[in-house]
Amino acid sequence: MPIQLDPHSVPSKKILRQEWLAAPLLFFTSALILSLVYLQYNWPGKWISNVKPLSWNGAALTLNKGQGYSDQGKLIIKELTQSIAVASLSPPIFQAKDYPIIVWSVAGVTPSVEMEFLWRTADNRVFVRPLVWAANTLEPLEVAEDKNWRGQIIDMAIIVKGTLAAPILVNGISLESASLPKALPHMVKKWFALDRWQGSSINFIDGDTIDKNVPPVLAVAIIILLALTLNLILSIAKIMPLNIAMVGGMVLLGWFMLDVRWQTNLFQQLALTHQQFAGKTWEDKHLAAEDGALFDFMKKVKAKLPAANSRILYFSDDAYSRGKGAYHLYPHNVLALNDLPPTSQIKTGDYIALFAKKDVKYDRSHQLLMWSDGQSIKVDLLYLTEGNALFKVR
Repeated sequence: MPIQLDPHSVPSKKILRQEWLAAPLLFFTSALILSLVYLQYNWPGKWISNVKPLSWNGAALTLNKGQGYSDQGKLIIKELTQSIAVASLSPPIFQAKDYPIIVWSVAGVTPSVEMEFLWRTADNRVFVRPLVWAANTLEPLEVAEDKNWRGQIIDMAIIVKGTLAAPILVNGISLESASLPKALPHMVKKWFALDRWQGSSINFIDGDTIDKNVPPVLAVAIIILLALTLNLILSIAKIMPLNIAMVGGMVLLGWFMLDVRWQTNLFQQLALTHQQFAGKTWEDKHLAAEDGALFDFMKKVKAKLPAANSRILYFSDDAYSRGKGAYHLYPHNVLALNDLPPTSQIKTGDYIALFAKKDVKYDRSHQLLMWSDGQSIKVDLLYLTEGNALFKVR
């Protein structure tokens, strides 16, 4: 008996295969449309620019503060002066609007170091922006929306603050034009930049490193909604059937992309955490952490305190430093506050610890600790480092 083929079987399989191909096509079409819309309303200038980028190697910078030297086209910063280093550049005058992206190439930075970008305009005004360190590189600084990045720029500088665990290598600086083809790789790289570990990182990426206006979860959700809308329009026009499997396929595709991005981020963070803490003692791990300066200060403060429980008045402008610092000082009797109380509430024999605290002065010649409203008290200085101190009240 001859074998008979169902004339509808092959076409139906072909249609099913086309539907499954249509799901990712609709998804990526939606992503392309939304990307073009985003660029249209957010790109700071023309898509194509004839302005050539500017760049200088690290040796072109002058180290105005700190200790270091130039070598093989790089600037090596070996030590900071009073916890700061400044390296400046006086380029030929240029128009700020032509260069909305600044890229610093720096190596050797640890979590205990903060960096800033400084510039001076032709009217002798100085402005500063923080630089973000992620995945062993400084993120490109986008200044197009900064109202202070205007007019003619006559000076630029990089500022290093904190504590150096090793020399910092400044390889150079480049200024990118507003040309979309040249800036697009930076934009794509920004989306895949490391989002440092946070409380919610075990579930999803917050988008702190990338554009906060369009975090990954929200972006993928909008892409899926537009793809589903396109699918509905095509089904109404009878170009493509409306299939629940296609809807599920687009949702799963978006979910898969977010999960891959999340897993990649966790592996990047794992590598950095291993580099930062692996093989170190308990004490060295604390010193290598972001609050290492606080731990080191509290360790040296405790060494100055008597063995018996002492009353310690601990003050800091930073809420985290107050809580964590008080924890390090236990089991002493610790009172952690933001502002110093009236002198009537301070007793002889009390210890006063100050960490990252402003508007408090110490007169060494008269051994007076002074703060707001003209209040002062006689103290003995027990320990002082980088503006942080321990005193004992007389």
